[in-house]
Amino acid sequence: MLIGVAWMLEIAGAVDEITWSYLLPAAVIVIGAGLVADSRGPTHGGLVFLGIVLTLFLLVDVSVSSFSFTTGDTVIGPSTHRPASVEELVDYGIFAGELTVNLSDIVFPVDETEVKVNAFAGSVKIIVPTEVTVELNAGTFAGEIRAFGKRSEGLGPRLDETFTGSDAGRILVIDVSTFAGEIEVTR
Repeated sequence: MLIGVAWMLEIAGAVDEITWSYLLPAAVIVIGAGLVADSRGPTHGGLVFLGIVLTLFLLVDVSVSSFSFTTGDTVIGPSTHRPASVEELVDYGIFAGELTVNLSDIVFPVDETEVKVNAFAGSVKIIVPTEVTVELNAGTFAGEIRAFGKRSEGLGPRLDETFTGSDAGRILVIDVSTFAGEIEVTR
């Protein structure tokens, strides 16, 4: 019903553009509100099941929507990238498989440089030079994160830390995420 109403409003010109990513969470909210409003009535196994399915789709949508597969046509790994300079850096992403991003040859400038790495399912390995300070923002829905002797694992692990290199003025900010898999950052 929500999709039909939104589509009709957009076609009729009543709204300029519907942000379709809002419809899935709105559907979950409507189902939840309906279940709460009629909680004393007969059982609603079908609505509960639909709410669970939509919630799972929502989790996948939120996890995948932040991924950018901009590093070529490789969607399933293995995929290895070894840029030679800061100018060659892009956002790295893969749908499934092994993704290796080797940044050890780059001489990073004084100040911050940001790199984003994403995978839906699989293994991500990032290799950084010894001199840079690394500000790591890593997270996964299910899996393991290892970086410079630190470890976080299970459901929803995060590792948001700064690891000082031999040159504290050269800062590499790494934003890395997976839906399910393994993240490793080494020197």
